[in-house]
Amino acid sequence: MELVKRECNVKMRLIPYGAGWTDFYADFGDGELYFILSNSMGSNYSDLVDALYYMYPDQNDYVEPGIIEYKIGVVEEINGERVVTKIYDRYCDDTLGCTCRDIPWRTSFSWDEEGSWSHWTMERVPDTNTEFSLKISIDIDRSEAKHYEYEVPYKDMCYAVADAYTKALKKHGFWGYHYATFTDDVNVRQLLFLKSIALGNMEARTLTYYDEKGMGETSDFDRELELLLFDM
Repeated sequence: MELVKRECNVKMRLIPYGAGWTDFYADFGDGELYFILSNSMGSNYSDLVDALYYMYPDQNDYVEPGIIEYKIGVVEEINGERVVTKIYDRYCDDTLGCTCRDIPWRTSFSWDEEGSWSHWTMERVPDTNTEFSLKISIDIDRSEAKHYEYEVPYKDMCYAVADAYTKALKKHGFWGYHYATFTDDVNVRQLLFLKSIALGNMEARTLTYYDEKGMGETSDFDRELELLLFDM
């Protein structure tokens, strides 16, 4: 499937400028919000990338504690397929003895500006649908506190975040981005995933199984590079 750009109502810009400082701009359709990231205080753009990546319901990667809040989904086999039939806030008597899986529904993180700060919270309906919207709450506390709320399609957030990341990488390079931001490293796998969702093209994420000393997986490196280099 050919990679094709599309219109996205969310616009973002990522500008690392050295000494551990990064400017970030986000426009959800009613004017640009300005964020300052002090990487020396542990505030990284990758916090936003992590949050989006793990809010997708079909990730099997290990998640560091605290990134995502989960509900508990009870899994049953129906017509030969394993499906989530019930969702609970926590483990309870109804889930004992059942096969369960984590259902992501809420994530939050803060960016330190050394004297001010911003805080993001994103929520989704806790189910297994892969087409969904995010309710986004943003607080920015500088000379005065301001609060913003938006509802944005997940794929549009992925598009805007991946677009900003791709442009920054093409300008700075991997090494340059790391040193310009003081500490931040790009998780290429996560970036490729966000671009796949944003563009509706999962071919670069397709795994091929092979039988060599057991079962293994491969992905298409050429497709991955094509996706990584693609301008949104």
